[in-house]
Amino acid sequence: MIVYLHIMASLRMEVLSIYRTILRTARTWKSLSGSQQETQEEMKYIREEAGALFRKNKQLTDEEQIRQCIREAETRIELAHHYGIPYPRPVNLPPMGLGGPQRKGKKLQERLRHQAKPVYLHSHEEIEK
Repeated sequence: MIVYLHIMASLRMEVLSIYRTILRTARTWKSLSGSQQETQEEMKYIREEAGALFRKNKQLTDEEQIRQCIREAETRIELAHHYGIPYPRPVNLPPMGLGGPQRKGKKLQERLRHQAKPVYLHSHEEIEK
């Protein structure tokens, strides 16, 4: 029980640290276009997206799910800094375009598409359905 509480406290500190990093990123964000209006819109998007996702996941208690959310946040921060855009980069996979036995059909394709989804898009699963 003590080990579990220690792990949860450690994860909580990690999550709060990432949240602070995201808010700091929003405060210092500069749009690629240099436009003040676009910069303000992107800063607002970063704050609102972070708030929405952290509220959505605040009830999580499974350590692996929390670690997956942490990886997603870290990846999105890195991508935002690298590409200069705060929005998640979409992935384009053609329907039925992934390999595998054809007799299994649609079920297999759905599973392969889910496995091919980058870590930074897992929080958007419910939007697709």
